[in-house]
Order: sequence, then structure tokens, then C-alpha cells
Amino acid sequence: MSPWAKPTEHLLIVTLGALAHRYIPLRLLRSTLNKRIRWISALNDCRFVGDVRGGDSFSDIYGLKRFLIATLPVASVIWVKGSIVLFPQTYGPYKSWIARVIARWIIRRASVVIARDKESQAVAQGLARPDQRVLLTPDVAFALHADRMDRVELDGRDEPMPEHALGLNVNGLMYNGGYTRKNMFGLKLDYPSFLAELVPALLAKHDGPLLLIPHTYAPAGDVESDNEACARLREALPTELRPRVRLVTGDYDCHQLKGIIGRCEFFVGSRMHSCIAALSQGVPCVGVAYSMKFRGVFESVGVADWSIDARACSTAEVIAGTLERFEERYQKAPLLRRNANVARNSLRDAFASLVSDGGSILHRSFQ
Repeated sequence: MSPWAKPTEHLLIVTLGALAHRYIPLRLLRSTLNKRIRWISALNDCRFVGDVRGGDSFSDIYGLKRFLIATLPVASVIWVKGSIVLFPQTYGPYKSWIARVIARWIIRRASVVIARDKESQAVAQGLARPDQRVLLTPDVAFALHADRMDRVELDGRDEPMPEHALGLNVNGLMYNGGYTRKNMFGLKLDYPSFLAELVPALLAKHDGPLLLIPHTYAPAGDVESDNEACARLREALPTELRPRVRLVTGDYDCHQLKGIIGRCEFFVGSRMHSCIAALSQGVPCVGVAYSMKFRGVFESVGVADWSIDARACSTAEVIAGTLERFEERYQKAPLLRRNANVARNSLRDAFASLVSDGGSILHRSFQ
């Protein structure tokens, strides 16, 4: 979208080129577009193209503008290829009729539609063509490799990974009230105040340290910054508790962050994929949810009630629910490990069928 991008690499030009490729059936024009716009030539070289939108962005809960911009490359694929594969993700909710119409248009032109939770599977099925079936698999992050972290940067110092640590992911977007900074997600609780009460409550029940683990990195002042929100939370805690609350300060990638979360004894998260990092490794995890997507993902590994909806529950209710589940952590871990293994096998089977020679469903295009 940058004004300094090459014209043939700008998203709007690419989208218009794909639209012309679809609806102006001139061989010379299509040949020229294929030579000039690398995106179009790459699409023509692919057997099929899939879209995942981070697993949870096929919705306008983050704003209609973001939804529309993310739709442009998907539309270009449909116009060039005739169809698209929708990888495991959450569908909806759709607050505006525009988003719902666009979602229906995309889903009905997909050769394969896969949901990662039962609730959004039903949403997608309601938008699909009569002859379409929306498949169900776990989130792809269940198969993400975790790097074992024996050492970790805490408060700017490289140290051995603490034993028996609790993990807490602070969602910067929730901490700052969403993109509008005005409680965009309609939370019933005050998220910063909730965290400031939760940490002392957890430390009162546990002798080990608590790690503040960012999962989305952004510069200071950015509404998305988990790392800044973690630091602000630590500063808001009573002075006597701060030595037990350690801030993960290393610039880690997703594999390393998953490895850190996997070494925790118990985890509380508000970023969906931080929770998946815990669940997929058998770490008992409470999800403090801001949308419907949490419950479905937790349900996929048999712990739907470990997702607590911050839009419907008060601070006291979420803290009480978290502490109750903390006491059940040892009983829940074996179930999670078994179900996470089932989830990984399910993903492997689903993607094997997508790339198999017999996958004729992939060649169906809309007319």
C-alpha cells in the first residue's frame, strides 16, 4: 500500500490487474499482465493458493478497513485462479452487512473451506453454497514447532529458564482499549485493572516466579504492543512483588516464544495464539477472551470451559475462574497432551489430502 512501491507491486494495481485478467478475455492483455505483474505470474504458476488471515482475521471485529484491505489479495487470487482454498480459521463475527456480503462472496468461490472451531464452522456453512461442506480441523499453530528454551532473556539479562514458572501473556490491544482506545471489544472488565489484581492473586497461591510473555511485538506507543503493556503492568504492581514478576525481554520468534510458554506450569493468555502455544504442548491454560474465537479453539482440545469471556464476566468472576482452574492444572495436563496429539494428526491428514494427487476438489472454479 506504500505510495513509494513500484506500480506493478502496489496492492491496488495488482488487484485491478487481476480484475482485468478475469473479465477482459484478451489473450494479449493477459499475457502482458502475466509478464508485468509478478503477483499474477506467481498465481498462474501455483496449483492452488490458500488464505489463512492469521487464523482469526476473517472478521470485521478489528475494523472494516482492515477487513477490506485483507480481502484485496484474496479477491485477486479468485479472479486469476478461479477459486481459493480457505485454510483453518475462524469465520466471523460480522458486525456490518458489507463484511458479511464479502465473506459470502469469498466462501462461495472457495474450492475448500476449513474452519478451526465448530461455532464459526456453522457461520461459514450459513454463507456457503448449498453444495459446499465446511470442514473442521484444529488451528494450524497446533503443528508449529517449539524451540526448547533452556535459557531466556529476563529483564534484559540472559538467565536459565526458571523452573515451575507461571506464564502470563498481556494483550497490548486489549490493554489499550483496542484500535479505538475506547473499549473496542466491549469488555465487561477493565483489562489493566484485572491484570493488576490477577498477578498478586496467582502469586499468593504459587511459590515460583511469574513470567510476563509478550506475543505480539511492536514499538512503544503502538496500540498492538504486548511488550510495552507487559512493562506497564509490572510497573503497576506493588514494589514487593516485582522481584517475582519477570519480564521476557528477548526479541524471540514464534518458535522460541512457544518454547518459553511450553516450559510454564500454568498459563493465562489473551492473545489467541499464545493460548494455542500452551494448549498444543499440554500446558494448562486459561484464555481471557475478547471474541467468540477463543471458546471454539479451546473446545477443540476438550477444555471449552477454560476460555473465560471478558465481554460477559466481571473482574471478580474472571479472577475466581482463573484461580479455580489453577487448582485443577495437574489433573488437566494429561488430557491436554492427548488431545493436542490428536489435533496435530488431524491437521497432518487434512493437509495431506489437500496436496495429494487425488485432490480433484481443488480444481473446481466458479463460473
